[in-house]
Amino acid sequence: MSTRSAYRLLPRVAGPGLLVIAFLARLPAAMAPLGVIVLVSSVTGSFSQAGIATAALGIGAALGGPVTGWLTDVAGQRTIGLATALVNACALVATALVVLGGGGVVATAAFAALTGLASPQVGPLARVRWSALLPSRGHSELLSTAMAYEGGADETSYVVGPALVGLLTLVGPPVLPLAAAAALTIGAAVPFAMHPTATAGRRRSRHTATSPAGTSRPSTSPSGSAPSGSAPLPVAALVVLGIVMTAIGLVFGATQTGITALAEASGHAGVAGLIYSVLGVGSATAGLATAWLPGRFTLDRRLSAFAALLFAGALGLLAIRGAVVASIAMLILGVAVAPLLVTAYAVAERIAPPARMATVITLLASGTVAGVALGAGAAGPLAQAYGYPAALAVPAFAGALALLAGMAGRRSIAAALESAARRREIIATNLAAEPVCGGDPRPAAAIVVAAGQSR
Repeated sequence: MSTRSAYRLLPRVAGPGLLVIAFLARLPAAMAPLGVIVLVSSVTGSFSQAGIATAALGIGAALGGPVTGWLTDVAGQRTIGLATALVNACALVATALVVLGGGGVVATAAFAALTGLASPQVGPLARVRWSALLPSRGHSELLSTAMAYEGGADETSYVVGPALVGLLTLVGPPVLPLAAAAALTIGAAVPFAMHPTATAGRRRSRHTATSPAGTSRPSTSPSGSAPSGSAPLPVAALVVLGIVMTAIGLVFGATQTGITALAEASGHAGVAGLIYSVLGVGSATAGLATAWLPGRFTLDRRLSAFAALLFAGALGLLAIRGAVVASIAMLILGVAVAPLLVTAYAVAERIAPPARMATVITLLASGTVAGVALGAGAAGPLAQAYGYPAALAVPAFAGALALLAGMAGRRSIAAALESAARRREIIATNLAAEPVCGGDPRPAAAIVVAAGQSR
C-alpha cells in the first residue's frame, strides 16, 4: 500500500469526525502559552511576569500529564477526558479574568498552573487510540502512518494555534485568544473524549492482560519473560526520550518568548504568532514525510540523526535580526523539530507495555510541556534584560542537550526496541493456539502481536 493511500484510509478506520475533532481539540494547548504571554505582557508591560505565568502553565501541564495518563489507563479516556476538558476551559477563563482584574503575578500563575494541570492531553491519547484501534481492525500496517500523521497534526496545530492568537490579537482585545481557546476546549475536547474510539485503549489492555475466557494470564511466559501488558518499563530508554522531549519543549518555549520580544521591539506585537507559526509549516510537512523513511533507517539511528538536525536548526536562530530572517529561521527549525518528535513517540509506542501506554505517552508529552515552561521561564528574563537575541540563545542550548542525549542513549534505545521485539515473539508463540480473544474474530496471537507493532 502506498503512503498516500494509507493516509486516506485512516479516516475510514477511525470513524466519523475523529481526525477533525482531535485536531480542533489540540488548538487550545497550542494557543494557551502564546495567548498568556500576549495577554500578560500587554496588560502589565512585563515580559518577566509573562514568562512566570507561562512557566506556571507549563509546569502544571507537565505535572498533570502523567497523572491524566495514569488515570486514563485505570478509568478510561472517556471519563477522564471529559473531566479535564471542563476544568481546563474554566481555568482558561479564570486566568484571563485574573489578569484583566489586576490580580497579580501569584494569582495569575496559580490559575495558569491549574489550566495546565487539567490539559486534556489530546495528542498523546490519540496515539494510544491508534495503537489499539488499528490492530483490532486488521490494519496494523497503518500504525507507522498514523504516528506520522499525529506528529504532523501536532505540528500543524502549532501553525494554526499561534496564527489564531496573532490574528485575534490584531482584530480584538488581547484577552480574545484565551476566550477562543476556552470555547474550543468545550467545542472539540469534549466531543473527542466522548467519541466511540475512546474505549479502544481499554480494550487493548484487557486483551493483553486476560485470556479468551476472561481469566487472568500467567504473570510470566514459559521462558520467564513477562507478557506485554505486565512487562517492566524500560527506564533507561524512557529517561533518554524524556530528555529529548524536554529539549524540544525548551526550543518551543524559548522561541515563542524570543519571537514575541522581537515583535514587541519592532512595534508590531500582534505578528509574533504569525512569525512563530511558520515553524509549524516546516514541522508539519517534515512530520508527515517521516512515513516515507525506509525501514533500514532504524528508530535508534533516527533519534540521533534528528537530534543533530535540531541542534543545527536551533543555531540558525542566532542569526535572526528581523521579521523576514526570523520567518526563514522558523521554517528551517520546524523541518528539524518534527522528525525528532515523531521518532521519539514512535519509540515510546513500540517499547511501552500496552497496559501502561497512556501513562508512558503522556509522560513524554509532559516532558515537552515542562521544557516549554523552562524555556519560557529562562527566555523571559533574558529578553527583559538583554533583548530578544539573548532569549534565542536558549534553543541552541536545548539542541545541544538533545544531541548529547540522543548520542549517549542510542544503545539504551536499541536495547529497549530489541527487548520489545522479543516480547512480541514470545507472546506470538505462547498464544498461537488460542482460538479467540475478547470477541475479536482473529486469533488471540494476531491481536496481541499486532497491538505491539508500530511499524
